[in-house]
Amino acid sequence: MICWVLAFYVPFGLLVLDGWLAHLLLEVPVLTLALCMFLALQARASAVPGLLVCTALARSVLVGGDAALHVLTLGLPVAALVPLRGVFFFGHLLWQAAAAAFLVLALPVAAALIARLVDDAPPIAGVGGAQLACAILCVPPATWLLGALPPFSLLREVSE
Repeated sequence: MICWVLAFYVPFGLLVLDGWLAHLLLEVPVLTLALCMFLALQARASAVPGLLVCTALARSVLVGGDAALHVLTLGLPVAALVPLRGVFFFGHLLWQAAAAAFLVLALPVAAALIARLVDDAPPIAGVGGAQLACAILCVPPATWLLGALPPFSLLREVSE
């Protein structure tokens, strides 16, 4: 129970830190992408909907827009990566880099698709080569760190 209470509040703090770091250093939402990658590849299947809703609620407070729009914006790339759980090997850096590249390219596309359907969807800027390289280098370690620390370590899928 305490794990879910923490999982409700931790994404808000991570997204605030992510926004601060994006304005200061990286210009890439590394922690947002790491949350999406954790949801898609490492979280227990039963925990994915709850964590996605918690992240979308936190994002709707910070960025604006409805929580349902953020569930769709974050959920589309996560849903595209979930079937690849069996293919993606956690220890292999090439697979993690490919997942990070997919997420950094797919989030703006998902936001643009939703913005075409709904007028008040918050835009996400596209990424260039430097941002893509930064995401490929920074997202896998950030995802590993999220999965290693509570509360996400308690919601991680147990490997066989």
